[in-house]
Amino acid sequence: MLRGFSIIELPPFLSLGEAVRSHPDTLIFRVGECVVSSAEYAEAAPFVFTDLRDRVKSLKITFSDDTLSSAYPSDCAYNALVIGESVFCRTGSISHAVLHLAKSQGKTIVDVKQGYPACSTLALGDNAAITADKGMAKAMREHGIRVYEIEQGNIALPPHEYGFIGGACGVFRDKVYFFGNYKSHPSRDILERAMDSEGFSPVSLSDEPLMDLGGILFFD
Repeated sequence: MLRGFSIIELPPFLSLGEAVRSHPDTLIFRVGECVVSSAEYAEAAPFVFTDLRDRVKSLKITFSDDTLSSAYPSDCAYNALVIGESVFCRTGSISHAVLHLAKSQGKTIVDVKQGYPACSTLALGDNAAITADKGMAKAMREHGIRVYEIEQGNIALPPHEYGFIGGACGVFRDKVYFFGNYKSHPSRDILERAMDSEGFSPVSLSDEPLMDLGGILFFD
């Protein structure tokens, strides 16, 4: 349980695959105080965005006409990773609304092959990240980001073989909140070293193994 936070759970969007129907990194893209999502999802779950507006008065919300589906890459229109002044995304499948929003915030778009950058990678501030994805690691290093590589797998995402570190946690201020116990991961020493080196401390939300739930979006 996330104590001290007011939580909005995302209801499932049935057009998406079962594993990711309620995942924030699949349904919403955020940069700064702006978010973009699908008009179809807003129609299916209007209270989500009403609640967001009520709780975060400064938040600007826009909706796109993207049609989401369970077939890749139609399930990753909003899955982009923001690190510092860069937004890493697969430009061939990302929503034009995401690109427009990112550019309006002065961000540089970095094209990557990975369709799920936000899911595959945990950003630690503006200059560092943790990932098991070799392609993402290479792209981030080329843009001056310190990368800590961990072993792939060992994160649950039923019915898939495994999930990803970015979807298994969320960052708020100087803490990383994990869905499950990060010490269950075989690369726990690398996780601890990365967080300690970058000025973050871990919070395990349960004693269960790590699970990919699409990450957590925090609004202060």
